[in-house]
Amino acid sequence: MWNPVKRTVHLLLISAFIAGCHAHMPDSYGIYADTNHGQISLPGQPILGAGSFISAYFGLRGPSGPESQDLQDFIVYKKDVDPGTLGLSKLDFLREGAVSDFLGSQQKIQVNLWVPEDRAIDVDVKPVEEHRDMYIVKPRKPLDRGFYVLHIGPFRGDISTEVRVYDIVVGNANDFPSYEARVKRDESDFRANADSLLAKMNQLLNRGDYQHIQDVYRPGGNILSGSDLQSFAAGSQTWLNDAGKIVKSEVTSVKLLGENDARCSVVTTYEKAGVQQESMTIRRIGDQFFISEMK
Repeated sequence: MWNPVKRTVHLLLISAFIAGCHAHMPDSYGIYADTNHGQISLPGQPILGAGSFISAYFGLRGPSGPESQDLQDFIVYKKDVDPGTLGLSKLDFLREGAVSDFLGSQQKIQVNLWVPEDRAIDVDVKPVEEHRDMYIVKPRKPLDRGFYVLHIGPFRGDISTEVRVYDIVVGNANDFPSYEARVKRDESDFRANADSLLAKMNQLLNRGDYQHIQDVYRPGGNILSGSDLQSFAAGSQTWLNDAGKIVKSEVTSVKLLGENDARCSVVTTYEKAGVQQESMTIRRIGDQFFISEMK
């Protein structure tokens, strides 16, 4: 049996430890996250939809701002909340999906939202003693890097009222961009690589160096070799003999064709043929970019 004095001290230490985990409770209503940066207020954002009232996907455009490296739990301080409706989900980016029309036919649509994974994250929800309307929502396992959302009730939009959820990123929020930010970033990446690839391609063509053409040009994503390489070299030499060497080239515009391709408008000046309007397609293969088509 325990010594009564030691038992009392032990219980007091346990109580002090539990209280210390949340020594500071929020004074005003809201949704909060306990992180390595301290307690963060989550402003949240409304759920968006893609599709129609018959069939739709629901998600978020991107993070609302808060991020942490270590998220311990959430504090929900809100009136009239049923603790059984509190849920936590991890979000994945969905580019496109299929929805049904009145007749049940399926059609593809662009979604471009961060939507919940199929399985919700297991959490424990406990009321806070002496704090009415306050609950602690704690994940049963540490959260790995990702984009998370705390929601009250099912994660679903409503056409008649705004449904607000409370998101936070574990890691760097820039790793989970909105569709608009993703497009802007991709356009910048493709533009920078297009300029570099075009300059290298022109140098190889002017020198007649076709042995290293695979470092820059891969039609359809494939490496030129054998008879295909010979045909390309012969055609390029014939054109340059007629048009003259390339004096300069400039990428005038870049248009994304998808996640891994972009079409570029090019203005090229030749010694004999003068200024020509051309185009090329850039393809991202893994972490590298190549010219996949030239016209």
